[in-house]
Amino acid sequence: MSGGSEKILVIDDETRMCDSLYELFSNSGYDVTTTKSSTNAINQIKKNKYDLIITDIKMPEYSGLDILKTAKDVDPETIVILMTGYASLESSLEAIKNGAFEYLLKPVEFSQLEISVKRGLEIRQANIERKRLYDDLKMSNLNLNNRLQEINALYEAGRSLAHTIELNDLLRKIVKLAAGVTQAEIASLMLINPGSEYLTIESSIGLDPKLPGTVRLPIGSSIAGYVAKSGSPLIIKNVEKDKRFKRINKERYSSASLLCVPLKVSNRVLGVINMANKKDGQVFNKHDLKLLTTFASQAAVAIDDARQFEDNLRKLNEFSVLFELSRKLSSVGSVSAMRNAVFEYMKKLMPIDFALWFEWQPVSNNLKPVGATGTKIPLTDSGSINLELIKSDEVILEDMDLDKLDIDDIKAFSTRLREKISECPAYPKPGPNFTALPVIQEGVLKHIFCIGSGNEHPYTKQEVSLARLVISQASGLYEREKALLNATRLLTMGNMISEISHDLRKPLTNIKGWIQILGEKWPQVVEDTKFYGMVEEEIHRLNELVTELVDFSKPHKYETEIRDIRTIIRRAAEFVGPELRKKHIKFEEYYEDAEYEIALNRNQILEVFLNLFLNAIDALDENGSLKVMGKISRPSFKNADYLAIIISDTGHGIKKDNLAKIFDRYYTTKDTGTGLGLVVVERIIAAHGGTLEVKSEFGEGTDFIIYFPI
Repeated sequence: MSGGSEKILVIDDETRMCDSLYELFSNSGYDVTTTKSSTNAINQIKKNKYDLIITDIKMPEYSGLDILKTAKDVDPETIVILMTGYASLESSLEAIKNGAFEYLLKPVEFSQLEISVKRGLEIRQANIERKRLYDDLKMSNLNLNNRLQEINALYEAGRSLAHTIELNDLLRKIVKLAAGVTQAEIASLMLINPGSEYLTIESSIGLDPKLPGTVRLPIGSSIAGYVAKSGSPLIIKNVEKDKRFKRINKERYSSASLLCVPLKVSNRVLGVINMANKKDGQVFNKHDLKLLTTFASQAAVAIDDARQFEDNLRKLNEFSVLFELSRKLSSVGSVSAMRNAVFEYMKKLMPIDFALWFEWQPVSNNLKPVGATGTKIPLTDSGSINLELIKSDEVILEDMDLDKLDIDDIKAFSTRLREKISECPAYPKPGPNFTALPVIQEGVLKHIFCIGSGNEHPYTKQEVSLARLVISQASGLYEREKALLNATRLLTMGNMISEISHDLRKPLTNIKGWIQILGEKWPQVVEDTKFYGMVEEEIHRLNELVTELVDFSKPHKYETEIRDIRTIIRRAAEFVGPELRKKHIKFEEYYEDAEYEIALNRNQILEVFLNLFLNAIDALDENGSLKVMGKISRPSFKNADYLAIIISDTGHGIKKDNLAKIFDRYYTTKDTGTGLGLVVVERIIAAHGGTLEVKSEFGEGTDFIIYFPI
């Protein structure tokens, strides 16, 4: 017989028996210990684990039955064999009752004892294996039950999330369910703000209530930022020992174990879920991470659906507001009413406390305030914005060139303009929630529309884009309505002017005829007085004025032909030649290499140059200079090349205050002027698809630049 490494304890008060049994079982390969003291035996049993115990029943101090009870208390699976030289029914029943394996009479046959030991150890091993299998089965059942509970929790969580549409309610529910699934005491959900590189806490459990909505964590920074950037879940058993993420705010967590899982939809990361402080101080394991990852995939889909639902509602509201605004604008009767309507309807789409309208003056590069709506900022100020005070305080942009303003990226311009406005006491004090929006009409910058509020958070790109859409549509619609109304008014006024001018010609003709008759009857009177000449001159001037009014009132439809514009310029120069020579004005022409044959109406373009030449001659002193240059150039407010004809004089120039008015109807600085000459010039050039630009310094001369489309 060969034994294993099982441990056997032999207890007998006879030295010979202890030695014999030691020799017997040691030779069989067992680990044998012997003792003659029952007290020592009990102490050994309590300290050490024995597979089998052989003991005599009758012992000093403690009996074999006492040893049996102690062994079974320590390990119920221990095999105990009792030996006795004084057998009795009572002791045998007591032995069986307390779990003895064998009850042998002395003298014991060693062969029988060996068989009993072998059988006992086999039974012990079988019992241990059976108990292990039972424990494994019990643990498996427990794990299975836990998994079923987790699956049920995930199922119920999925159902709950699927029935939650409102985003904020959904986020709170996700955090609560995630903390329950992972048994975490601290949980937070962070989302990536659309169009930004930051994570913000949207909902949390166990954190300071002030943190949600205020924390802005750059993507790639810290644990949450790392997970948001990589898109991979992360488990950290001890963040204090992790060199990548050794935390700063140690007081926030009592546990060093953390979980962070991305919220992903179609490989697009929406945000992250963070778990910390597992209950009972336990450490998060891989199963917790897997469970949270599974839950996060459901949560991400629910968040994406809720966002899309809210986005659709927002767009529906935007379309509704835009539709109502378009209806409103079709009935407004003034620019002020249009601005107020835009302000009121935009307040329904985003936080706005005030709006400012500026008219861009390209000549002086200033912003002229023409409209203001809303309340003063900061909100502690009382009353509305005083437009009259603002109108007297132009915004000077000497260090900014709006001609080159990139309207696709106006962030820098908005920041600079905010600084400029802050320097003007009459204006509201714009905070970070401020933006400037360019108003483009026919490819030319016309106005700057500014909006702002007392909100601490800047406008999002989406809000800025929406505001630009609203203002451009509103401005365009109003301009079309105004243009149609102006066209109707101008047509009516033109017809009236034409009729009145026609009626004036007859009495003027009659007066002119009677003056001629008077001159023929009394030639001496004509020669002796200045009266006749003055009357004749004034009649001629009135006739020219009527002709100019008739020409202005006619809606010309020009018939054009391809001609070299230089020949028309030279013809106009011939007409004004006597005036040039009279004042000794030097006339020069310079033409760069370009194509000067363009589509034009000869008579109308001739009138343009005659008007401009005569204006220049009036502004020039003796021995002045009038120069004409031609080249290919691009207007500062256009995005295409034109044929530029530049008429430069060294005359008196135009005052800055008058420069913006020279194309106004009936505006003139001449004692005998009608104020229609430059208006006619502008109209003719516009009818040819061109544009005008004026540059002048008072006392230094003037440049009129005419741009013809190539």
